[in-house]
Formats: sequence, structure tokens, C-alpha cells
Amino acid sequence: MPERIYISTEEGTLKALNETQFSKEDELQALIAEYPELLDGEQIRPGDPRRWILITREKGIASSPGEGARWAVDHLIIDQNAVPTLVEVKRGKNPEIRRSIVGQMLEYAAHASETWSAADLRSDFEEQTRAGGVEPGDALADLLQGSEESDVDRFWDLVSTNLAAKRLRLLFVADDIPDPLAEVVTFLNAQMQNIEVLAVEIKRFEDEAAQTLVPRVIGRGTAGSSSSRAAKRGAFLERFESKEASNVANRLLEAAEQSGAYVYYGNVGVSIRVNCPARQQPITVAWLYPHPCIGWMRARDFSFGASIRDEDLPELRVKLEQWVDQFAEDNFTEDVSSSDTKAWAVSHDAAVRHEQVLTDRLGSIISELKSM
Repeated sequence: MPERIYISTEEGTLKALNETQFSKEDELQALIAEYPELLDGEQIRPGDPRRWILITREKGIASSPGEGARWAVDHLIIDQNAVPTLVEVKRGKNPEIRRSIVGQMLEYAAHASETWSAADLRSDFEEQTRAGGVEPGDALADLLQGSEESDVDRFWDLVSTNLAAKRLRLLFVADDIPDPLAEVVTFLNAQMQNIEVLAVEIKRFEDEAAQTLVPRVIGRGTAGSSSSRAAKRGAFLERFESKEASNVANRLLEAAEQSGAYVYYGNVGVSIRVNCPARQQPITVAWLYPHPCIGWMRARDFSFGASIRDEDLPELRVKLEQWVDQFAEDNFTEDVSSSDTKAWAVSHDAAVRHEQVLTDRLGSIISELKSM
């Protein structure tokens, strides 16, 4: 059933705007091309909203390197962290939106990451931007919020890095997202490591004189209310056998959240994660466990470290190496590194004795990663 919204008029009355579906997919496609901000970046990354540049519409995708295009994605856009974002637009009435579009987009992503190059995308961007009467450097500076020219070159280097790492974003866009698609998108987004999968529902409400577009992002899940987070923290802290160790854990959690990280509560312990502009997926920098056990990889007690990837930018690798190496010189830490993660564990008793050092270090690395 069509929805309705109301707007307040200057005369003090309410005016009804009725939901009207798009008659053609190209209507919605054209709106997104002209106003990519409709893909609400604040909903996609609350507190760190995504901004977009359009690379091109109908971007061709080859099945193998060196071959001609076999498919075309409706829009290719890129955010300020140089993450290529594939946008496929359907009307809610299109039967393809229920099932076949998911397989189609996954096929696009698999081949695009293998056959696209940063130089190719840069060429497309510069061509379409100039065709619209805008200098590419000006458009990119708006995206990067006034960065210098050297940062523009670094941006395209980062695009290349993201393509090599298969770090992409897939957006399904429609005027009505059916429940089966929403469920699949939410599942994929929770399971996929380097690829963010979301749906954006854009509803149109209008009358003879006005039009309102209302976007809603689906698939990223909910972080929970502040009261829910407080309840989780309280339950976690109560599991410590030592009140002193519980107090240290609380200080570490407070330092992490005050510095801009977020806390993920698992069944056994918690992990402290940072959204870093230099990597699409959050970076985990600490693991806290209330009882003696082996947690993630070999982490235990209070463990500090990170996964350092070959495909990371050199600046990020250096920053993470420096973070981990601080603990190598301490006489109260134990190396608990694994094949995927470099980390050092601190026993609860040792953490009580070195509380200030640990909280200072944790707050510092979080702030540094968020500012990269």
C-alpha cells in the first residue's frame, strides 16, 4: 500500500504528499547520477559519512583481463576513502530485484576487481566530469575536502590498492526493497570481509507542486541504544574475578570509546575496533577477556595488537607495526602473535600495575588511526 507523509505549511496546516513509484528505472538512475548524495552516506557510516564522486554510468565489466565488456553496472561511484562502489538500480516492481540481482552483482564484483584498473577509472572520471563542465581536480578536491594535488595522486593509488585487495562496496537501490532482498543483503554484509553489501531504498512522495525523496539504508545492522551498550558493559565487567582487573577493563573501554573506537561484545570477550580511512574494514587493536582462556587467534587476558596486511598502504603498515612493537620492549607482556595477527598479552595482574600506560597507548593509537 502506498505511503504518505505530511509537511507543515506556512499557514499552519498539514499538506499530504503521496508516495509515487518511478515509472522507469532510468528516472531513478538519472537522479542518482546527478545527486549521488541520495545514497545517504551518513546512514551508511554514522559519524563518518560517505561522500561520493560519480566515475561513470553503465561502466563496462569484462569477463577476463584484456577482453571487451560483457556486462555493465548501472553506476560506478567512489567514496572519499577510494572504495569503488557498484550501484545497481531497479524498480521495486521489477521481479529481478528479488533474487537474480544478487547473483548478478556478485558476478560483477568478482570480475570488476580482476579487470578494472585505477588508471581506467581515473580516465572515465575525468572524461565524464569534463563533459559536465567541471574540472576533475575541482571535483576530486570537493570529495577530499580541499586536499592538495599530491593527495589526488595518492587517492588514485589507494583506488588501485583497494581493487587489488578486492575491497569494494555493493549497493542495491530501488524505490521499494523487498524483504527477501533485505535479508540477503544483511546476511552478506555480516559475512563478507572486504566487501560491504547494502541496499538503499529511495521513496518518492509528491503532489502537483512538490517532490520529496526519502532514502533508507538497509543491511548495516543496528549498534543498539546507549542503555543497551551500558547493560552489555556492566554484564561483561561483572564476569571478572578481580575487582581491580574489572576496573582496568572499564578504563580501557572508556579510553577506547572516548578516542572514537567502538566495542564489539562477543560471547567470550570483547574486541576494540577502529574505523580507519586507510582501510575499509574496521581494525581491531585490542581484545579483553574476563577469564583465563584462548580467545581470537591466540589472544588472551588483555591483548593488544592488530592484523597487518600486505595490501595495506605503507603508512598504515608502519603505524600498526609501531603500535605493536611498543609492547615488545615491556617486561610484563607475552607474545601471542599468530599467522594473521601480531599481538601481545598482558595478564590481569600486570594490567592493574600498568593501567595508565595501557590506557594511554590505546587512546593514542585509536586517535592516530582515525586521523589517517
